[in-house]
Amino acid sequence: MNLKQLNPWRFLAFRLFSWFWLVLLITLLVAAVAAKSLVDDTEIRRLPPGIAEEVRPMLHSLQRFDSVEELSRKINRRDRNRWLVVDADTNTVLNSSILPKSFDQHWLTELSQLNRPRLLLHKKTVLAGPFLVDFHGRQLALYQQRERPDRQGFDLEMLPQFTLPLLLLLFSALASIGLALTMTKPLRLLQQKNLQFAAGDLAIRVDGPDRRSDEIGELARGFNLMASQIGALVQNQQRLLRDISHELRSPLTRAQLAIALEQRQGGGLQLPRLQQELERIDQMLDELLTFSRLDAGQYQLQAQELDVVELIEEVISVNQLEADNRQQQLIYQGPTQALAFCDSRLIARAIENVLRNAIKYSPHDTTITLALQLTQGQLLLSITDQGPGVPVNALQAVFEPFYRVSDSRNSQTGGTGLGLAIAAQALRQHQGQISATLPTAGGLAVLLQWPQQPNAMRSE
Repeated sequence: MNLKQLNPWRFLAFRLFSWFWLVLLITLLVAAVAAKSLVDDTEIRRLPPGIAEEVRPMLHSLQRFDSVEELSRKINRRDRNRWLVVDADTNTVLNSSILPKSFDQHWLTELSQLNRPRLLLHKKTVLAGPFLVDFHGRQLALYQQRERPDRQGFDLEMLPQFTLPLLLLLFSALASIGLALTMTKPLRLLQQKNLQFAAGDLAIRVDGPDRRSDEIGELARGFNLMASQIGALVQNQQRLLRDISHELRSPLTRAQLAIALEQRQGGGLQLPRLQQELERIDQMLDELLTFSRLDAGQYQLQAQELDVVELIEEVISVNQLEADNRQQQLIYQGPTQALAFCDSRLIARAIENVLRNAIKYSPHDTTITLALQLTQGQLLLSITDQGPGVPVNALQAVFEPFYRVSDSRNSQTGGTGLGLAIAAQALRQHQGQISATLPTAGGLAVLLQWPQQPNAMRSE
């Protein structure tokens, strides 16, 4: 068995578990340290040597004061350490103002029960006592409030109470953000590559995440394998269509030459029909190859600045003879000039395919209108006919390859079912779109829309 497969770090679930476990552990450790520092660490110790001898002379001199108030005032004025005066009989603090508000006075009761003075350490307060004295027949207990030695290092008690929870929340938030970024960055890259692949870039591959050993790496490698296989299938399909078309072109050409020779020699009556069918096959092959290249994104655009109005007028002129034969009028409406950056061959083919479709399906003695508008950097060309139109549920389907509203319709007109599909692909190459609507007056209106200046265009 491969030892690499036993490595738990190659599994995303283990990484997530380890990350959350580590964050939880650090949070608990910090909380424990903080709790140890902030808990009530009150303790009673033996009185250090020297304190009793230090205070004994002062205790002998207390009888010269006339009252407890004078005693408290005088000794606290002259001594750098403050004195707490307690009535030993009632255990009442006579000058409690010198104590911190947070001090729990029940600790004085605990000390008063001891047989000798002790040292009380309560948070930031240090009391030495009790020192019992007889003051004019009144039993007093004195406690000396001493300075607590400075703690080494950083003291958490110096911080406000809300600071530590805020720091813990901040740490967990930063750790969670780090985990989220670590997880979502390769996923966002995969999403971006998927969108590019869906847009037709079959050569796109995922670099970086495919070298990971976890599930994300497997997903990236699976995507690359899928993209390679799909790209190979598309290439094989394109190669097959190209080979079939080329193989059919040669016998078609020879057949057309034979028909032309036979017609010169006074051939049979079926030769015109045969010639028509051969021309239809030739047209279908040409459109099939064009659509195949556009659909696969292999058509190389030759973008240049041109006058779209001039291009439309040229398309109208080429198809005017067919329209005249059907007593149809081709009318252009719009500006006299409209400059745009596009592939003239592709745009002209898209316009001509839509126009020829309108001519084929429009009755005699009707009008076909080509209306051009410029709106916010967009070119909008509407080609409206007075034909029978299409069903409402077929308005989008007519732009799919080989779609037929009815079989009889295409047999009568000789269409290949690729004209509108090629127009749709041509506009997509120009970052545009095509749509169809049913005017209230009848017929069909096809709208071609594309930008005057595309953001990015592939060129040879």
